Amino acid sequence: MTRMHLAWPVAAAVLLLTEQATAQPTVPAPVAPSTTEPSNGESPPPPTPQDRSAVPAVRRARTGSNSANYPKPQVQSIFASSSPAKGPLSKIGQSLADKGVYFRFLAVDEFAGSVSGGQGTGVGNSYALPFGADLDLDRMVGIPGAFVHVSMNTSRGSSLSADHAGNAISFQTRYKTYHNLRLAALAIEQNLFDGHVNISGGRVSPLTYFNQSAIYCTFQSNSVCFNPAVVPIQDRALGFFPYGTWGGRIKVSPSKTFYVQAGVFEANTTLNATNGFDWSTRGSTGHQTAVEIGFQSPPKAANPWHLRIGGYHNTSDVGDPYLNTERQPRIAAAGAALMHDGQAGGYVMGDVVGWHLGGDAKRPVTVFGGVIASANDYLPFKGQAIAGVIATGPFKGRPDDTLGLVGSYIRLGSRQVDYLEAARARAGGTDPVRLGEGVFELNYGIAVARGVRINPNIQYVVNPDNLPRPTAVHQSKNILAFGLRVSVDFATILGLPASK
Repeated sequence: MTRMHLAWPVAAAVLLLTEQATAQPTVPAPVAPSTTEPSNGESPPPPTPQDRSAVPAVRRARTGSNSANYPKPQVQSIFASSSPAKGPLSKIGQSLADKGVYFRFLAVDEFAGSVSGGQGTGVGNSYALPFGADLDLDRMVGIPGAFVHVSMNTSRGSSLSADHAGNAISFQTRYKTYHNLRLAALAIEQNLFDGHVNISGGRVSPLTYFNQSAIYCTFQSNSVCFNPAVVPIQDRALGFFPYGTWGGRIKVSPSKTFYVQAGVFEANTTLNATNGFDWSTRGSTGHQTAVEIGFQSPPKAANPWHLRIGGYHNTSDVGDPYLNTERQPRIAAAGAALMHDGQAGGYVMGDVVGWHLGGDAKRPVTVFGGVIASANDYLPFKGQAIAGVIATGPFKGRPDDTLGLVGSYIRLGSRQVDYLEAARARAGGTDPVRLGEGVFELNYGIAVARGVRINPNIQYVVNPDNLPRPTAVHQSKNILAFGLRVSVDFATILGLPASK
């Protein structure tokens, strides 16, 4: 088992000094929501109503770079306005922004209730309050291209999946196992060479940097939002928001259509139960690494597209779910779990604006999809294939609304299937264990008012996995659930400008 203790703060400090050089300006594609790929200093096209990150609420940093690469409290930018910030605190907010101080405050509530299937029907309701601040050190103290970002988060409530349905894939993205107020991210960022190099790091999560697109969180299912990353999240290969550890990432964008990034992060799941202020490395089990290359269309392309190809590795030991150290079934022979040396995987993801409704550039139809897979059979999940479509302005009279449909096929690891079969047989069950499951969501995003969105949705799971309840005698029947997400961006409502 690889361990990194005192070396982690030193490595993080080095990464902080290096990574700040790679931040790239955002080039949101004219889709809703837009992606966050770099533009190498070129001004982005006009934002769609769902893309708050593209709103020119404040002037850009004098270096020509921005803070689009830092760990955000909410990956998706679901709010936008092309007009200046307005609200009761707009004058104060603009005054603070002129001095380099920006605030964020979002509230998200997610309800989900099943009417059939699973290990039982029921309801769950959870909410999250991510908030934080961004400090532009250029404006504050004259350090060009430098930023400090701090994100806090509290998540509370109940889970339809954990409490009733008994499925590993949650119907509510904002539900977290640990209900506490925690420091989610504390990052230093430095942009160099006019934004062609960005370095960011500190107390951060790998999946806030890698395989990212604002598209995913138009959906409520955890099979898609925040990342379509069921494999690395469920397998504990890569950390995710709000569970930050020491680490950092460097991103280099030599052209407007290409970038490459790499990161190293501490692997320490013992910190998940803390408030995020435990900065020790006592529970470290190794390190996580990730590499990604990205290609994208030129900034002003009529049909923007993005392609991400990445790989990841975690050096932490992994216990076999089925075999013991003698390579015998643990359920029958008992004994300690057979330990494996780490895990690795990769992904290919992309999106493209296929066409525009009524020929209107502000009403794009975006098609997205890809695959993500693990190289190891002893993990809970082996792979995921995803495909979806989002239409912005599905009705001419509702230009800010969205209509989305997404589906995933998620395959279990072969050792996990062996374990589930043995556990069911021991409990007296004879139902077969399915090799994989399908997760689907259809939703409609309603732009209610400035800073307020409501997303009713229907979710359907075919062949649920039963991972949280391995001794269930019967295989779960297909799950039909109805959900509702309410998102309120208090910063927008109050008139606080967003950091660019």
